[in-house]
Amino acid sequence: MSEQVLTATTELIARHGVAAVTYDAVAKLAGTSRATVYRKWPERHDLLKDALMRFAESSVSVPDTGDVRSDIVEFLCSISDTLATPIGRAIVNASIVSDADDPIRQLSNDVLQARLGALQHRIDTAVESGELPPVDASFLNTMLAAPVYLLVMRDRRPLTRELARRIAHTVLDGLTAPAP
Repeated sequence: MSEQVLTATTELIARHGVAAVTYDAVAKLAGTSRATVYRKWPERHDLLKDALMRFAESSVSVPDTGDVRSDIVEFLCSISDTLATPIGRAIVNASIVSDADDPIRQLSNDVLQARLGALQHRIDTAVESGELPPVDASFLNTMLAAPVYLLVMRDRRPLTRELARRIAHTVLDGLTAPAP
């Protein structure tokens, strides 16, 4: 039943935004009782967090094929695909308009930290193999993902694999270029 509840929660977020996630709405969509949902998640914040973390873990990963450049291209395409979904848009939009102490802002940060953890692991592997010099994963994530967010969220255009390749190569070339 937990899977149905988490799926219902993400569907509600995608359809109507975070404000639509109530115990009654989730229970109805999941085909269970409000009490069942409340018993497992007595705090709404925990229900939102579990649903969003499950979504994040299943939607954005960093492959490790041994070629960091192609892995980063896949990572960028994965971010783009996620942002293009209704729930991806809803999460980003809700976090943009939320106050600093709003739980949705913290949930968005938790999703980002999960993605950074996956990226950090791939970067560590690339550094160990000599593909990359030591680099801060958070900085690298910002440099790589910012153009994707602008393209998909602001311009409402899809990220092509060719553009993902150009972004990855430009950023990674900048990491490995000799200092001026």
